[in-house]
Amino acid sequence: MKPVNHYKVLLATALLLLSATAAMAEQRTLKIGTDGLYPPFSVVDNAGKVTGLDIDIGDAICAKLKAKCEWTAQDFEGLIPAVQNGRYDMVIASHSVTAERKKVVDMVKYYNNTASFVIRKDSDGSDLSPAKFTGKVIGAQTGTVHASYLEKNFSGSTLKFYPSQIEAYADLSAGRIDAVMGDTPTLYTWVQGEGKDCCKVSDAKISDPSVGDGAGIVIKKGNEPLRSEVQKAVDLMWSNGEFDAIWAKYFPFRIGNDK
Repeated sequence: MKPVNHYKVLLATALLLLSATAAMAEQRTLKIGTDGLYPPFSVVDNAGKVTGLDIDIGDAICAKLKAKCEWTAQDFEGLIPAVQNGRYDMVIASHSVTAERKKVVDMVKYYNNTASFVIRKDSDGSDLSPAKFTGKVIGAQTGTVHASYLEKNFSGSTLKFYPSQIEAYADLSAGRIDAVMGDTPTLYTWVQGEGKDCCKVSDAKISDPSVGDGAGIVIKKGNEPLRSEVQKAVDLMWSNGEFDAIWAKYFPFRIGNDK
């Protein structure tokens, strides 16, 4: 009988442990979808890398889950179906949390939000009622709660829907439409930059339940423990000030996360 080669046994054991560790690390890669045309939350830079507030939030969540984020930017309208069919583990694209969406996916709220119009500087932004915009042309991004809200309430207006918010802004700045509806923070960013000479955010805000209760991270229905892990990570980021620090990189005003 040959003597046991302890060195070979130890080496084989070490290789097995390394393989198992590598496999575990690979399993913690999280595929995340986002918009990529929604500054400052998500934009694709000249090198093809996705950057922005939503990406910073997602990377911080992945760090807490000891996972690697794998980001993909695509059209907003297809993001929720992509979570449902398993292409992504989650989507971080400032989706408004609504009762309708929660019927088909799980959502982890990560910040409060409001909706507004961005309008020409010489327009009155104190009244966002349908009557005020009768005969006007209003734009919004396809697949958003804003598009649905306009379709439901603004039958007296001409509505134009765009693949991205950026395209809607272009038509507004060129005078082809009269207003764009969207989330207040992203509208604010545009009027501080490219839209500063032409446009302003309306004084009035829209708080209708149909536009949602804040923004949520989208996860496939019933995907546990991922939903619970993400919820814990978001709660921690709010309690330790990390979310506020990330937000402050992009906006001069604070936003909350009342649950």
